[in-house]
Order: sequence, then structure tokens, then C-alpha cells
Amino acid sequence: MMTVVCDASPLIFLAKLDRLGLIRGLLGKDVVVLQCVVDEVLGNAHGHDLEQKRLQAFLKSVRTVAFAESSYKSGRLSASDRQTLTYAVRHHAAWLVADERMLRRIAKSEGIATIGTLGLLAAAVKRGLLSRREALADLDTAISSHNFRISIALYQRFQAELRGR
Repeated sequence: MMTVVCDASPLIFLAKLDRLGLIRGLLGKDVVVLQCVVDEVLGNAHGHDLEQKRLQAFLKSVRTVAFAESSYKSGRLSASDRQTLTYAVRHHAAWLVADERMLRRIAKSEGIATIGTLGLLAAAVKRGLLSRREALADLDTAISSHNFRISIALYQRFQAELRGR
């Protein structure tokens, strides 16, 4: 079975967009979330009842693992990112779901496929789980209402990819 390890940022944004189901729908059923990530995402959802409920429901459906080791030293990665990366590498994860560029770069160098919030939205369109219009609306909502940050160039590439160019 292919293991999918999730970092905090995509979980937070997908919960806000009500798209957490994309992780299992696109990547596989064996989803792992480290306890440090659980603590982070539930802490970020404080005061947002709907987001909190979505996260709690999703977290009940995945494996939560207590793991606090890190093989990586980086001032640019949080402790949670380093632990998630270490777990993914040691357990030969098929996927790491993460938005942090440095985390993704290191994971790729370790042979782990990576995908982030944007990649999940694009893949959902390709697989027919979302329409192009829904994916663009989700991205626009994430940017305008939830402080999702991407460059203009990346936004334009995402639009072009959805158009099939």
C-alpha cells in the first residue's frame, strides 16, 4: 500500500475549501498525519467551527502517528516540517503532501513524490473530481479569503494548466 504523509499547510487550506477528500481520492487510502501536524492544524482552526469539524472528521479517518525525530537540520524548515520529512523518508512514503517549497525540494531529492494544494486542485480537474471553474474558484477563495500566497506567474501557470495549454 502506498503511504501518503501530510504536512499542515495543505490540510489547513483544504479544510477551509472543504476539499480534504481530494487527498484520499487522488493519492491513496493510507494517509499518515504526525501528531505535531495534528496539533498545528487544530490550533490554526481555533475559532473556526466549520473548519475545525472538517479537520477533526478527516483526522479520524487517517493514521495519526506520534513521531518526534528529525534527521534534517534547516533553519528554513519548522520542527514539524523536519519531522514530517524524516518520517516520510524513513517509511518510504509514496507521497508527501506539502506546500513549503524547501520541504518539497528535499523530499524530491529523497525520491518522494510531492504535491501541494495547487497540485491537488489541478489533479482533481484532470481526474474529473472538480470542474475547471470549481478549481479556479477554490484558488481565488484561498487567496482572497484565507491568505493563500502564490506568485502571479504561478497563478497564471495554474490557469493555463487548467485550460490544457
